[in-house]
Amino acid sequence: MNLINGVDVSSYFMYQDLDYYFRMLNGPTYEELVKYLWVRAEVYDKEAAKREETKKILLDPSLEGKPREEMGLKEFTRTEIHSSVLGIPVTISEEAIARVARCSNEGKL
Repeated sequence: MNLINGVDVSSYFMYQDLDYYFRMLNGPTYEELVKYLWVRAEVYDKEAAKREETKKILLDPSLEGKPREEMGLKEFTRTEIHSSVLGIPVTISEEAIARVARCSNEGKL
């Protein structure tokens, strides 16, 4: 039973398929790995992709109006978390988080 301010919230977690996620959080943690991952983490969203394009255009004005692929950039498809651990690039998507947490990648009404 998970009592928060006298209210059992475990049924809310189970309804949202989050019970496995919270059990996983109480499992083993690789503290150094997590520290190196999150200290370098950046959210890569539409705004970050636009800044990336702007930076490229400032370096080479002939790229203005061209698609991302012609600028040498990957196509923006979804919001992700970008980081690196020991020089290895790491990308975490919403789908990956849902898969690891063993819950659906959709909201419930």
